[in-house]
Amino acid sequence: MKCLINELKDLAECQAAICGVFANPKRILILWTLAEHEKSVSEIAMCVGTSLQSTSQHLRMMRETGILDSRRDGQTIFYFIANSEATERCRLLIDAYPA
Repeated sequence: MKCLINELKDLAECQAAICGVFANPKRILILWTLAEHEKSVSEIAMCVGTSLQSTSQHLRMMRETGILDSRRDGQTIFYFIANSEATERCRLLIDAYPA
């Protein structure tokens, strides 16, 4: 039984980290902004209406949780959705609580 509790604890910590990403409306907007194709940090900042510094902090958090990934092309960093299940789960939340 103790082994199962440890596994559940690890799962709960992972789930809480993912839920933390969706606890911020700007990060959800970033997710929707990237739903169609990758974008640079400056493109994302412009779409979401945040500063480059704030956008970079949000992107870092989303990358650390495995939702996003990035690639570098010269001096420009492009972000894209690494976990398509994240957008589907976000969509399910919207469907569960219609406006």
